[in-house]
Amino acid sequence: MKPGTDTTDPNSDDGESWLATVRADLAGASGFGLVAVMVLVAWLVFQWGFGNDTVLAWISALSFDSVDDRETWGRGISAVTAAGLTGFLFWTITQIIDAVLVLSGMSLMPRVIGRLSRTLRARGWVKPYAEMKWSTRWIIAYATGASALCLVDVLATGRHGFADRRRVVATAALLSSSTVGLLVALVALVAVVAVRVPATADEAEVFIRFARNPLTWIAIFATLFLVGRVRARFASD
Repeated sequence: MKPGTDTTDPNSDDGESWLATVRADLAGASGFGLVAVMVLVAWLVFQWGFGNDTVLAWISALSFDSVDDRETWGRGISAVTAAGLTGFLFWTITQIIDAVLVLSGMSLMPRVIGRLSRTLRARGWVKPYAEMKWSTRWIIAYATGASALCLVDVLATGRHGFADRRRVVATAALLSSSTVGLLVALVALVAVVAVRVPATADEAEVFIRFARNPLTWIAIFATLFLVGRVRARFASD
């Protein structure tokens, strides 16, 4: 896959929005390169937006609800395990895909990748993977994803590509997925206890019913996004 020609300067943002940055990369691609960029953009919208979080919450709640019988503790613990494993596996798969696509498509989206690179450098997160503390690796992997951890290593070492970063990708996926799986399991455990306590059983059932509906999470994350945009707008005025 070869990127299209782009006469814009990928090192200049000029206060443009992320959407404008993406559009600039799309405008600079053509032919098969344009298709590849569109696929990459669609993935980044899903992964860096709220798409992956929405699917995570939905499928984890669905797996929990399909196992728990609301009565026996054995089925309850099995439901907690099912939800945690579902969250872990989903996050592992998406993180690996994320890292592979971003590392493979860096040359396709010079403005987007350049802007993300500058954001990471501004936060002081640029350091070779080999020199990072485990706590730093975990923070980057969990907070921003496997692709960000790989990108930090690219910026620090100057070496591009996926082949030399299999260990980085595997580590980032394991760190972030383990954390996500644990958090999902803890929420599921609270739900298991709540549905078995008469005083909270009805409220717990309502929570589970809403949790397994993807529209619930779409509404929540859309609201969070809009609130963030409004706050940013007022802060800039």
